[in-house]
This record gives sequence, structure tokens and C-alpha cells, in this order.
Amino acid sequence: MERKVLGKIESAELGKISDYPMYMGLLLKFTFDGNCHVGDGGKFTTNMSKGCIWSSAEERRLAIEKRMDAVYKLLNDAKVETVSQLKNKPVEITLEANTFKDFRILTEVL
Repeated sequence: MERKVLGKIESAELGKISDYPMYMGLLLKFTFDGNCHVGDGGKFTTNMSKGCIWSSAEERRLAIEKRMDAVYKLLNDAKVETVSQLKNKPVEITLEANTFKDFRILTEVL
């Protein structure tokens, strides 16, 4: 069952994912309901390893471009210039079976 909760961005980091160093991108963590936490599941990451098999260089380029376009939109929605400024921005988090599904910046309260 899907549910929506209000929360804040707890952390926002851009770089390689420590547990999966072949993935590069933006990693977000959220807090809600006082002390509950959830991560974005790599929503804004791309496999950058040389071993990753893409059907073409164009497919790889488009995947990276898609993630960067999403980060650009996120920064604009949050009315910030840098990833570090996302911390504490209000969000609505969508959970399904208590697992992260999606989120949105609460632009209406910024």
C-alpha cells in the first residue's frame, strides 16, 4: 500500500556511492515522522564502470544526461544553487510497503 509522508532532506551527496563505487550521482537521504529515515535508492545515479555494457555510446550519454537533467530540476524546484543546500528542504515522500518509491520538493512552502 502506498502512503505519503512529510519530511526533510537529511543529506545530499554527489559522487561515487561508497557501497557501489561503480555508481556515480546524487544520493539523497530523508527523515520523516520524527526519527524515521529512508534513502532514495539511487534514483539519480548511473553505472559508470568500464564493465557496464551499453548498447551504444549514445545510450550511455543519454542516461547520464537524464540524471543530470533531473538534478538540475531538483535544484531549481528547491530554489538552491548547490547540492549541499538541499539539506533540510521540505519534501513529500512516497513510500510503498515502507520502501522509498519517490519524492517531491514541497515548492508551495518555499
